[in-house]
Amino acid sequence: MDNPRSLYGRNGPLSYDECPVPISPETLASTLAELADLRGLDSVSLALRSHGVIITLKNYDNWDGGIWTWLIEVQMPARDWARFNGSEERTKIEEELTELTKSIIANDAHEFIVQLLVKPITPFKSLTNQGRAHSSNTAHIEHEGLLFRSQPEVLLFIALRETGLPVMPLPVVTSNQPRFKRIEPDFILICQGMTFVVEVDGDRWHQESPAAAQERLSHLEDEGVRIIRVSAESCKSSNSAKETAKTILSKIERLLKSR
Repeated sequence: MDNPRSLYGRNGPLSYDECPVPISPETLASTLAELADLRGLDSVSLALRSHGVIITLKNYDNWDGGIWTWLIEVQMPARDWARFNGSEERTKIEEELTELTKSIIANDAHEFIVQLLVKPITPFKSLTNQGRAHSSNTAHIEHEGLLFRSQPEVLLFIALRETGLPVMPLPVVTSNQPRFKRIEPDFILICQGMTFVVEVDGDRWHQESPAAAQERLSHLEDEGVRIIRVSAESCKSSNSAKETAKTILSKIERLLKSR
């Protein structure tokens, strides 16, 4: 924005509330997410990537040519928002995000206030099989209308989708041979006519033993499905999830060559 103070405010041709946002919400959210990753703010980074930001004009002060103050709202799932140790820690993170925003938008005509809010929970208006194979442990994290059980799953989904392969998160798979089973692989990928299951192990949602995991997926392996296991620890941030997706893709390429 070139010399905004000459265009808006009491002495300009346009009203101050017509002042355009100095950056698109999508660009700001993506850039803040990358910086939050580098600062170790994983839950904030995930919220930014999943829900973006809401930018509204909070105030205008026409002193010294005019200053626009923008409110940047970052909505987080209630469970993640509640993990902060009270308002003091939350305020500290909000101040850090505010400083990061100022470093992204270097314009002395604009001020910013970043606020972390709880994302409202909207009841599902329709039923879905996805994420509901286990009635005692239904998936509770929503991202782009899909359900997930953990943040590492969401981050890995985003990274896997960037590979260009078809990705099915938490699909329900049923079979009645030799007895009825209803299972829910973490991800199903399809590449060159082969089907792959990717399982995320090691966080609080994935505590089954290797033997139990093997038994649960055995009838898929009997049908030629290949199982690839990764750790939740390797998907704790966007960057690590991208590296894990690359590793998965390399394993798939090796399995395809060995056919």
